[in-house]
Amino acid sequence: MTNEMAASETALRELLRAQMDAWAAGNGKAFAATFTDDADFVSVIGEFIRGREELAIEMQKGFDGFMKGTHMSEPHTLIIRFPTPDTAVMVTQGLRPGPPGVQPGHDKQSIQTRVAVRTNGTWLFTTFQNTWVAQFPG
Repeated sequence: MTNEMAASETALRELLRAQMDAWAAGNGKAFAATFTDDADFVSVIGEFIRGREELAIEMQKGFDGFMKGTHMSEPHTLIIRFPTPDTAVMVTQGLRPGPPGVQPGHDKQSIQTRVAVRTNGTWLFTTFQNTWVAQFPG
């Protein structure tokens, strides 16, 4: 891994940490600040949100309502690859966010795919897709 790739990977991990910290703080604006102005966001229930401004509004509604007090778990899987020097794909898997004081069972997993772009030396996510892991019906 080159020094530039290592620095980019560190920056992307810090961006993910900022997103996790914003979620834990219940701050929709800070969460949305980890995205580009024209970001595309697909929630776990298939809700499609376009743009940082709309994302800040919708996330704040969630943080003030059904997501109040929840937090994102540390991913047990984190993969970063660079299709181009200024584009990164990040795949994370971990426990689903849960209510305060409740640790979700290990069968409650979700996978997120994020695409990040670097503009003027700054990395931001530009797409996000969240999927709950489920078993096929038997």
